[in-house]
Amino acid sequence: MGMRCVIHSEQGVSLIELVIVMAITVILSGLASAGFLSQLPHHRLNHAARDLVSDLRWARQLSLAERQPVSVILDLETDRYRIERQSRPGIAIGWVRDLQDRRQGFGEIDLVSSSGGRTLTFYPQGTTNNWTTILLRNKSG
Repeated sequence: MGMRCVIHSEQGVSLIELVIVMAITVILSGLASAGFLSQLPHHRLNHAARDLVSDLRWARQLSLAERQPVSVILDLETDRYRIERQSRPGIAIGWVRDLQDRRQGFGEIDLVSSSGGRTLTFYPQGTTNNWTTILLRNKSG
């Protein structure tokens, strides 16, 4: 068996090559962020819709668990809604969702309408006062 001798050659990266790679990286990053920013209103609207559905389910479950009516109050003028016990009107349970508040993960979401009125009440039997469709809209319609 013969002995092999491996010779390593060390080559560096030239400054021009490094600048070209950095320029390509910056261009690709810019394209990706532009695409992300254009999708942001859509993501916020989806987030608001998912949270609203989740909050409606939570209000129903709370009504079942506490054996008392629980209402979801929609404020169309301020784009907010809250959950409250019917036995304690005006006192929100937990939080008030503000669909215009970016700190809550929303921003520029309008609470447009509710076909069943501004108060949706869940009863301990698991029923509601009426069927409704709630319409949300973002700035792109």
